Amino acid sequence: MFKGSTPKSLFALGLTVLSACSSVSLNGLAPTSAQNAATGSLTMPLAGVDLAHSRDILLKLRDKAADLNSVLPENVKIEDARLISKDQGIYLLRIPARTSLLQSMSQLEKSVSVAYAEPNPSFKLPGFQTMQTASVVRPNDPNYGLQWNMKSSGVDQAWALSTGNKNLKIAVIDSGVDPNHPDLIEHLEKFEDVWNEEKGPDVYRNPLSGLTKNYGGMDGNGHGTHVTGVIAAQMNNQIGVAGVSGEGVRIVPIKATDYAGNTDAAVLTAAFQRAIDRNVRVINISIGGPANKSTQALVDVIELALQKNISIVSATGNESARLVGTISPITVPAAYPGVIAVGAHTQYDKVASYSNGGPEIDLVAPGGGGQSATAAEGQQIWSTWPSYPTYEYYQKRVTSTYYAATSGTSMACPHVTGVVALMLSREPNLTPAQIRSRLIATADDMDALGFDQASGYGKLNALRALKWTEHNAKD
Repeated sequence: MFKGSTPKSLFALGLTVLSACSSVSLNGLAPTSAQNAATGSLTMPLAGVDLAHSRDILLKLRDKAADLNSVLPENVKIEDARLISKDQGIYLLRIPARTSLLQSMSQLEKSVSVAYAEPNPSFKLPGFQTMQTASVVRPNDPNYGLQWNMKSSGVDQAWALSTGNKNLKIAVIDSGVDPNHPDLIEHLEKFEDVWNEEKGPDVYRNPLSGLTKNYGGMDGNGHGTHVTGVIAAQMNNQIGVAGVSGEGVRIVPIKATDYAGNTDAAVLTAAFQRAIDRNVRVINISIGGPANKSTQALVDVIELALQKNISIVSATGNESARLVGTISPITVPAAYPGVIAVGAHTQYDKVASYSNGGPEIDLVAPGGGGQSATAAEGQQIWSTWPSYPTYEYYQKRVTSTYYAATSGTSMACPHVTGVVALMLSREPNLTPAQIRSRLIATADDMDALGFDQASGYGKLNALRALKWTEHNAKD
């Protein structure tokens, strides 16, 4: 997530604790279903849900092959139903207006065919500020000199061992991507606009100017293009910047928010299912929220991805203000077991002031200095930016010039994703658990010796991660 001027929860990049290889159970961290069938008492937090007006229910069938119409109770009125995870049998139901959400969920959970019924909480990309933009004219990745993050993380040395694999697919679940960006286009697979499929057209309308802009099939925000560039900006093509994964990898852009960063649990669940369907090896998710917005549907589809040997990298969040002693907890899905939770460090190898912390954090990576921080936090992270005006341009006059510098755990997370891609390029049979173990075993201690809740096991070291084996101790 980007570091915003006013911390607004919800989009994060992170890592969570991998506790097993291919059969990690996440059920312990997710809330149980919206109502406990045995006791009839509500057990799930309903944060992000307007109970008076919400009409959406996430429902999972015990038998994913069952016909939905045949198992729904007759006393529950359903206006619309969409299958959002075929592998898990999860549906998004819409009830009629002026119908009780809680009563409908209660009636659904009385059916023996229903595993759970729960609300569909909202998520949102947090505010951010792009501090610098620039057109690039120098030859051969001319802005590489601004990328302090590559040396800081050991990526520049890791490139001597691997510059990626052009057959390796990485999903970026985010606000989309500029599909024609010259520094990204060679790495982009088919654009998956899950937001449009689930919610409809992504159209920005300015009531004052009368401007209408349709962002369907593209990134209307800028966040997703920036994250994608950190992973996969083309190396040695004489323009712009270089991505961590070097000259290889394929990016599957999965748009899961609108231009303003709005989304919900159903869209995210569908986005993870789409990544699974596209046979990716790594998922980078820059979206997150407080633990009380967790849903069992999201937990289930993430567990499925891990079981299918897909590594998931997520940001811890930007809600902390460490300079005044405020440390916010890790957001979900970064806090889920099996997910690699990534915090941010600055140019000067200090945990960034905005970076969230807690027992679930695995490691930190370059995220850049915060907007309100002192000069001691240093520079931000340079990456790609949409070549057209985004929502941020119309709202904040953020100039669109192909490249921009910003900061946040959203920038830290794709550094780890890119290194995971380099690891898999050399050793394609690594499992998600092995990848996490290697990342934390090769991280450089920052604060306390060993694990601490600010930096996890330390700072990302790409070279060690690529060289390390189970028989080698950390140098």
